[in-house]
Amino acid sequence: MATEKLKFKLELFSTFWDEKPKLEILINEESKILKDIDTTEQSPSIVEFEHECKEGEQYQLTLKRTGKDKNQTVIDSDGKITKDQLLHIKSIEIDEIDIGALVYEGVYTPDYPEPWYSQQVEMGKTPPNSFKNVTAMGHNGTWQLKFQSPFYMWLLENLY
Repeated sequence: MATEKLKFKLELFSTFWDEKPKLEILINEESKILKDIDTTEQSPSIVEFEHECKEGEQYQLTLKRTGKDKNQTVIDSDGKITKDQLLHIKSIEIDEIDIGALVYEGVYTPDYPEPWYSQQVEMGKTPPNSFKNVTAMGHNGTWQLKFQSPFYMWLLENLY
């Protein structure tokens, strides 16, 4: 079976005031990168790695965001967030091709903290299990993008 070695390049940045968001990047279940993200939008972290893919197989790029506890979000007396911790995806390149708007096809599945989640449910505002069109991750959780090898064929099928 034919294979292709894909080169991944992600530009990521964070918003934080105390603790940095932590990130693990995986392809399927294989961990590729584990690091804290402490950079700005103007000067993002650039994370690069390669992965050998077998043609005809489905893959999943996963960004697993951790490092946030209840103390990382500060709310004032009016209920407005004054300080927070977020992880942002600025761009993703696969094989030197910026996937552009396909980044919005990724699915973000937050791990909602307690007691916040239960309080939302009690107020009749049950948060969704997952979101599309997300490049800013406020809660710990995973952002996942499915793709297939050969990558160029998948890209052509999904661009339009």
